[in-house]
Order: sequence, then C-alpha cells, then structure tokens
Amino acid sequence: MSPRPARRPRVPLVPLTLAIPLALSGAPALLYGSASQAAEQTQRQRYAIPAGPLAERLNQFAAQAGIYLAGDAALTAGKQSQPLEGQYEVEQALRILLGGSGLQAVPIQAGRYEIQALAEAGSSMALDAISVSEVAEDSSYRAAESAIGDKFETPFLEQTQTAYSVNRQVLDDFAVSDLEETIKFVPGITIGNSFGGTQDSLVKRGFGNGSDGGVLRDGIRTSEGRNFNSVTTERVEVLKGPASLLYGMQEPGGVINVISKKPTYQWRSTLGGQLSDQGGGSGYVDVSGPLGESGFAFRLIGQHKDEDYWRNYGVNRDKLVAPSLAFESEAFSATLSYEHSDYTSVLDRGAFFYNGHAVGDREHRLDEHWTRIDGQRQYASLAMEYRFSPTSRLRVNYGWNKNAYSDYQADPNAYNPATGELRRRFRSNPDVERTRNYASLDWLNDLELGGLRHELALGADHERHDESNGFFYQGPNTWGFDPDSPHYGDLEQAEVVNPSNSEQRSRVRMQSAYVKDNIHIGERWILSLGLRHQRFRQQDRAGIPSQTGTDLDKSKNLPFVGLVYKLDDEFSLYANYSESYKPNVIASGTQVDGGSAPEEGRQYEVGLRYDNGWLSGLVTLFDIRKENIQTTETINGEQVSRAIGEARSRGLEASLNGQLGERWNLVANYAYTDTKVLKDTPANKGNELLNVAHNVAGLFLSYDLPQSVLPGAFRLGGGARYVGSREGDSANSFELAGYTTYDAFATWTLPNLIGKQTELQLNVDNLTDKKYFISSGGTSNRVSWGAARTATLSATVDF
Repeated sequence: MSPRPARRPRVPLVPLTLAIPLALSGAPALLYGSASQAAEQTQRQRYAIPAGPLAERLNQFAAQAGIYLAGDAALTAGKQSQPLEGQYEVEQALRILLGGSGLQAVPIQAGRYEIQALAEAGSSMALDAISVSEVAEDSSYRAAESAIGDKFETPFLEQTQTAYSVNRQVLDDFAVSDLEETIKFVPGITIGNSFGGTQDSLVKRGFGNGSDGGVLRDGIRTSEGRNFNSVTTERVEVLKGPASLLYGMQEPGGVINVISKKPTYQWRSTLGGQLSDQGGGSGYVDVSGPLGESGFAFRLIGQHKDEDYWRNYGVNRDKLVAPSLAFESEAFSATLSYEHSDYTSVLDRGAFFYNGHAVGDREHRLDEHWTRIDGQRQYASLAMEYRFSPTSRLRVNYGWNKNAYSDYQADPNAYNPATGELRRRFRSNPDVERTRNYASLDWLNDLELGGLRHELALGADHERHDESNGFFYQGPNTWGFDPDSPHYGDLEQAEVVNPSNSEQRSRVRMQSAYVKDNIHIGERWILSLGLRHQRFRQQDRAGIPSQTGTDLDKSKNLPFVGLVYKLDDEFSLYANYSESYKPNVIASGTQVDGGSAPEEGRQYEVGLRYDNGWLSGLVTLFDIRKENIQTTETINGEQVSRAIGEARSRGLEASLNGQLGERWNLVANYAYTDTKVLKDTPANKGNELLNVAHNVAGLFLSYDLPQSVLPGAFRLGGGARYVGSREGDSANSFELAGYTTYDAFATWTLPNLIGKQTELQLNVDNLTDKKYFISSGGTSNRVSWGAARTATLSATVDF
C-alpha cells in the first residue's frame, strides 16, 4: 500500500487568495524560488487531466507540475477547463487548460503564476505559503469524479447516474481483501450465493448473483470467481441501476468496476507483508518507473499468499504475478497488462438450517478437509488512445480473461433431528473453464454544436463468453455425520458421473453500437441522451447425451435519458431512466427448467447531490422492475435454475464521504430496499427476493493525530456496518437474522525507521466476535457464516 507522508491542510478556493504549493520533492525550491526550479519549468512533463471545473483542474495540474498558483476564486467560478493530455511545458499546459476561459496565467516568480483576466495582465497578488512539512498527497475518502457512467471523467455534481467510488485510501486503511469487504463502503449491496466463499456474488439494489457478469476489471466483464486483489487494485467504482448502455449485457442492479494499478512515470518500489492471527500471511513487491526517456514505463507486482482459514481447518494460497507496460507520447498512449494467479481456495458451504436454526456451531465445518477449489486465473488487456486534438480522441480496448478450476465438495443435503445426523455426498466439477473476450472502439469528443457544449461518446463493442465443464461427479448420499461432535474422513470421494449435469456448454456472442451525449444547456442544465443497439446469440446444452437447452438470436434497443440541474456550486438534482437486457447463463453443475429467456429490466431514479470540495454525498430514490430472473432451487435433491416471471425493487440510498475538518475522514451510507415477486408460481408470488435486506447502513471514521504526539504520522480509525434480516430462499421459508459488526485500525508511518519510509498497520475485523450469517446459497443447506474476529498486522517499506 502507498505510504502516507505528512498531510497538508485543505485550502479551499476563497476570494483574494489561491495558493497551491504541491510538489513534494521540489518544495524547498518552490518556497525560495531558486534558479533550479525556474529551469524545471521549461521541461516537458506528461499530463492526463480531463476537462472539468476550472478551479479543480488547476489544483490538479499544480499538484502534478509542482508550481504555485494564485488568483481570485471568482475568476474561475462556473468555468470549465479544457482537457490536457500529452507532454507539455508548464506554460504550454496552462494555456491549454485556460483555453476559452478568458483567463491567463502570468508568471510572477520562478515556479509561481497568477491567474488573471486577459484584460488585467500586470497586476499581482500576494501568495500564502504552506510549510514543506504540511505538503502531502490527498488522503481523503472523497472521490471528486468518476468515469464509470460516461467514459469521461465526470465531476461528481454533473453525473447523471448514481455512482460511488472506494478509493485507495479507504482500501488501505481498512485492509480490504475482497469485494465482499469493499461493499461496506457503498450503500445498497449485500452478499449472494458465493459458492462457498469462492466467487464474487453481490446483490445490488435487490438483483445480482455470482454469474451475472456485474464485476468488471478496467471496464471489461470478468469470468465468474474472485476478481479483486488488493495489491493490484487502485480503486473500485460502482454504478447503480441498469448499466447496459455502456457495458452491454447486464442486470438492472448495477456494475462494479475494479480499476487496476498502472505503470508510473516516477520511480517507486514497495515491499510489503501481512501476518494473520489465524496463521500464515502474505508478502508482495510492487516496482514501477520509466524506461529512460523512451516514453515507456513499466510496473511489476508479485505476491505470495499462504493463510489459514478462520474456521477449524482450511488454507487459502495464491501465487500472483502482474506485469504491465505503458507508452505515452503527445498524441498516443497505450497500456498492456497481464495478471496470472495460481490459487487454492477454501470451499466452505457453511451452515445447515433446520427449522430456522443452524445445526452445529460456527467453529466446526460440516464438510471434509479435502473440500477446496484449485485453479488458475488470468487477465490480459490492451488499452490504446489516439488524441486528434485536446477535445477529440479515439480509444481502443481489448480484454481477455479466463478462470479454469476444479472444485471438490462435501455437500450436506439432509438432517435427521431424531439422530442429530447430517446426510452428505461427494460432488465435484473437476474441469471447469470460463472465458471472456471483449473488444471496443470509442470516439470521445468534447465539442461545441449549436452553441451548446456536448460530451459525446460514440462506440461499438464485441463480446464472447464461453463456459464449460466436463464430467460432473456425484457420490452416494451418506448418513452418519454428527455436526455437534464432527468426525472427518468418513465420506468417500466416489467419482460417479452424473450424466444430466455433465458436459455443460454455454456460448454467448454479442455485438453492439451505442451513443451517449451529455449536452450542457447553459451553466446549470445537463441533458444526457443515450441509445444502445444490442444483438446477441446464445446457445446452451448439457447432459450425456447432449441436449440443447437454449438457442436464442435476439436484438434490442436500449434507451437512456438523464437530466442534471445544478442548483449552485455545491448542490445538483438529477434524474434518469434506463433499461437492461442480458441472457441467463447456466452455471456448471445445475439443470435448467423451462429454458433461460433473457432478463429485461428498467429503472426510474431521482436524486440530490452535494459536494463542497471536502465532503460529497447524495440521496436517491429508485424503482426497478425486472423480468425473467434466474434463481436456483433444490428439486428432488438436484440444483435447478429457472426464471421467475417478474419482480420489483424500490428504495432509497444515501451516502456521505470525505473530510470533517483537517484531521477527520468519514464514510457514511444507508440504504432501504423493498423487493417483491410480482409474477411467479402461487407459492412464491408476493415473496421477497432472497439475500436482500430492507435496511443496510455503514459508518466509518479515521483521525490523524497531530505530529507532535508521536514521531512520524499516526492514524486511527474504525466503524460499524449493520445489515438487516434477509430471506434465505425463494419460498421465504427461513430467514437470516440481522447483524452489526465493528472494525478498527491503527497506522503508524515513519519516514526513516530503517532509512526508508516505513508503515506499520494493525487491523481488527469483527471486534466483538459477533456470530452471524452473511448470505444464503438459496437453500437451507448452504448458509455462509460471517468470519469470526480476525486481526492482521501489515508492514510496507518504500524504496
């Protein structure tokens, strides 16, 4: 994780003074205006700053260029910057950023500039200096902008859809290790059927599962499995509601985009490690820097993990390597990246519910020591961009990912209350492959048409999904396991082929063209119009002998309409209507009942945003309807997928992120979600959707101690998350109780502990050791326990 040098106080844009000294290594030269600093202003540097609020973009540029800017904040109020991408000298870059604003940057000393109206050249203002010890990188929890909803970096107040960002600071502070931990910081997401803790399965606004394709890596759909690693992740962005306009085949709850770390053009290397109180830990190295003056930069990340599971047995192992290469010139940039992971993961089906209560206890598992998943996970991507001008660019993306694994299950499927015994059986998918290929072409423009500013995105994409498994093994049912006094080793791994669940094949091909135009009408109104034409072909077959389940060739137009009204510089109203459309894909080891018609969804949403430069937040109301929802049920002892008729989800979300004064940081969120099955069999009509809580809330704080208290920098933090009760299956026959968990951390950063910047951090999750259940697999025999209290000690050294 990145070290935290001493923090600077926030300096808002106020009339008469705008001082921004933000160059760590060059700070002494900045303060004294030496000749060396003046010489540096003629050197070219690479920048990638999108168009946006002028004052905010000037702040961003000053931080990267290492200069002071001063000026009257009234000059920049309500004005937009031009995008800045490529290699420029400081004065060239300032002219581009200020283009069309009626302003100019006038040099007044070495490395110091004053923002003036074009008619006022020659006047100057005094600059307020900030001491070198207070200059630091931003460690706020606030995210000022996001590109997930527009493919442009869009300021928070101008976004037409609900989007959230969990930045690197939050991930570092709370030692986030998977996406299930990330959702603590985002409202309205719960955990679904994670296949024994081996897959990302996130329920967003009432909808979602482990195979919905709603987890992206750098904007590209991933294969089913775990798709987050803290050492390779820069931040996580979440787009709520239907996302099919830009991301194709999706369900209407939203998407989660895991954004990877990229090569840097400044040398940096970090060595880190983590120890767990459960046993074992992990270590990693992260090295990045430029390759001479060639325009190339590289990054290499490697990690080895060998960590004991928190229950009575099991181990999680992972060997990861992730190289990447970037190139940047004035008009062209490209990034090529690859990640390879060899992993062994615990497969823990959790608890067995009988009459609404779990049999056995939290500490003792109900399976066998050999239950696990062994696999290889790979990602490869190429992103290229050519800039015709500062306002027009062509972007090409290609991505490929594959998850190949074998799973081994000891599956409890019945309980005898008279004897207190569980019935179990061996099940295994020994040869599963899931592959995604994706390619897109986007033309992004920021232009004037008809006297109005347009942020126009035109694009097309192609996507391929291939999923398969070979023989599916299923042994005989075996009684005799006592969950209150477990004895392991009695269940045989009988490799008996189950013909109906074997040789499953699923192929999906998709081609689409799309357009989205954010039209700025005056200074306050933004009208967003979008349309996607989507066509796909799906073929599913399974069984020995093979039988075709689904054979579809369909197309659909998906519209989007959004509207933003900026009340003032801190508040905006927004509303949108959007639709989704996606095929249902069978999961390995399941049967399909009645085919798998495509899912269709639509959403109406209205909200209010707030952003004062320190804190950002929103409140939104939504109403979603969705048809052909795929659910998994147990029928005659077999897992069967089928589509119910129609369901709706409506509710409220609220969030507030950022700084409370100079030393406090905050993440607060709340969601109310009400779901209902509108059309289905008579037994299920009117029921609630499984794994959806009516109320979910989180509150997390951190505090930076003054540096006079301890040497170096010291940060304390913690928080709580509440999740209400949830239904455990489609029939609503049992319920998972609500729970509250508490987390805490302490971080100590020392600039010269061993001659290098060193950081030590202690994290404790589930402080009160609360016993709770995080999700259901859709049946009473697959209910996942929440982790017991765990503590981790981590250390990083920057070289």
